[in-house]
Amino acid sequence: MFGKSIPVFCYHAVCEEDGHSPETFAAHLDTIVEMGFKTISASHLYDICLGRRKLDKKYVVLTFDDCHISNWLNVVPMLEERGMTGVFFAVSDFIGEGKIRLKSDVPEILPMREAFIKALSEKDTSQFMNEAELKSLVHDKGMEVYAHTCNHQGCFKDFRSRGNFSADSHWSTWGIYRRFNPKLSVFDNGSAFAYNGFWPIFRKGRVLFKKRTDEERRQFCREDFSRCMEKIKEINGAKRQFFCWPWGHFDSLSMQEASACGFEGTFTLERSANMLGTDPMRINRIGVGSSKDAAWIRKRLLMYSNEAVAVGCFKFFSKKNDIGRVLYITDTGKLSGGSRQLINSAKAMRSAGMEVVAVLPPESALIAELEGIGAEVVVLDDFKNLFTAANFLSDLISEKNIDVVHTYHNRAVKIACIAKGLSLFGRKKFKLFFNRGVIYKPNPLAPLFSMIGNGYICNSVKCRDVLLKHGVPSKRAHVVYNSFAGGGRKPRRSVATSVIYVGNSGYAKGPDVFIKAVDNLLSQDSCEGVRFIAVGLEDLSAYKDIVSPATLERIECPGYVSHDDTVRLLATSHIYVMSSRQESMPNTLIEAFDAGLATVCTDAGGTSELIRDGVNGFMCPVEDVSAISDAIKKLIDDGDLRKNMGRLNRKIVRILMSNSAKSRALLGVYSSYTKDDPKTEPLDIDAIMEE
Repeated sequence: MFGKSIPVFCYHAVCEEDGHSPETFAAHLDTIVEMGFKTISASHLYDICLGRRKLDKKYVVLTFDDCHISNWLNVVPMLEERGMTGVFFAVSDFIGEGKIRLKSDVPEILPMREAFIKALSEKDTSQFMNEAELKSLVHDKGMEVYAHTCNHQGCFKDFRSRGNFSADSHWSTWGIYRRFNPKLSVFDNGSAFAYNGFWPIFRKGRVLFKKRTDEERRQFCREDFSRCMEKIKEINGAKRQFFCWPWGHFDSLSMQEASACGFEGTFTLERSANMLGTDPMRINRIGVGSSKDAAWIRKRLLMYSNEAVAVGCFKFFSKKNDIGRVLYITDTGKLSGGSRQLINSAKAMRSAGMEVVAVLPPESALIAELEGIGAEVVVLDDFKNLFTAANFLSDLISEKNIDVVHTYHNRAVKIACIAKGLSLFGRKKFKLFFNRGVIYKPNPLAPLFSMIGNGYICNSVKCRDVLLKHGVPSKRAHVVYNSFAGGGRKPRRSVATSVIYVGNSGYAKGPDVFIKAVDNLLSQDSCEGVRFIAVGLEDLSAYKDIVSPATLERIECPGYVSHDDTVRLLATSHIYVMSSRQESMPNTLIEAFDAGLATVCTDAGGTSELIRDGVNGFMCPVEDVSAISDAIKKLIDDGDLRKNMGRLNRKIVRILMSNSAKSRALLGVYSSYTKDDPKTEPLDIDAIMEE
């Protein structure tokens, strides 16, 4: 036999200015009375949950979050008129001093949103009930006042972009940034008590974001709850204290701290029955929107006053997008371009406060670098046995509580897809993304992989376009540009003007195109004192039939050099030439940008997404030797143009392609839902040029 349950309603502001008219609220109260319900206190409800008092009548609890001034001016008189009581949850930092006010003392009532913004940005708390009014509620009106945190602190719970800071941004943004700035990015908001969140750090005019640790959030909750309770105790003088969760958000960590602080009950926005046996630390409430009429209240009273129906109409809060641990996996041990981006991605996550685990083959060249940045490296001996490797990965994901898996290179994709399938059978669930840094035709199974996982992360729009042409759904293809974490020092150029190519002897890289361009240039101008350097080439004899011997003698060939030495060579040079026939987004182009070089590039792959022709470099048609040599000549002859282009390119990398920028972009993708629009916008180069 099912018994009674106690509906608990949650209101906020009740005023025309906030869209919730007093007339509508009065109709709610009249409906409650007509249906024979009696309002009771939070303490009465608490005793019923613990079996200390009987649920012998039709009871209802009316709660009011935030203590907007309209609660004092409009709500309280209507409750008193009907002999009803209410439970008010106050934000303690918004409790000002002053006398008890009449309507004539409040010339302007602001909607709740504007009231919060004024309190957070201007410390103007006049739109909230003051201490005298709250004390009068308790001691004169027979109402209850309890805690609703110190300042209802919000946070950016993930990196789902909400554009730039504007007048339309969520009100809690003013409490995160503290002051308005339309250049700042805004992300998805949540409660700082339930989510670790990403917090802004301002350095040298730029904003970085770092995720708070569990312990930091625990300390924040502990201090906030204690300070808030101390203030509310001064007002209500009660032995038993209750607490209301901002936005109804909570988790086990914040709940532990609320209990440790001494709160004996907390009010959520979960929906279910409130009756004997209900946990007082998770009292269920029904949010009442401004558009809800008396008929809606009638239906909810019928639904949530019956145990069976109330339990069946449950709605529980579950945290989403709280990403804390990312796993990177690759089957290659070489320090290729893709591997370097794996390292940069790991660095970006670590700098944002994330835990990073990397799964690598034995003796991988990546191990030392990843361990050096604080990533945990796990060695997988056998990548070839896909099912064994997938089981290993699945167990590791559960053991390490991994939230996101990001694969690099083909075999890791297949292993992770199998592990994703295992998650359907009780294993730890996780998000899965595949890195894509090339523009050749993908694996025929790429569309299937994208549906098994959460999609591809491409390093250019051009790279993404190739996937779309081969059947990958647009929702499953994101763009996150490569990054480069430079040394920060200004490059020290060599005395002689230096033109540098970095690549290999492969056809796609177009070394012959570079050599022909140099030959074409030297046939018109001796370019005395100019150095031509081809990093990655050792023997130029293969090109003796296409250019003059004198040209080959002018080109310096250091052969294969380490990545660090390549970066140093770029830093001493003046002009970078990319003569590729096929590219996506080469790391060396970004490294050249960071070194402050002017660039001459063929229009291959995603290079046009970084270069504005004639502004920060020159774009030439693929294999157009004359156009390349002409562009090189312009830059040799015009030192000011070189310097201006180089300064702009360095700025682009330091602002748009830094590891902090990559962390925001990656976390935006990791945080996304399938229904969200994919991240596909090219870099905002034009905005940098306008600064």
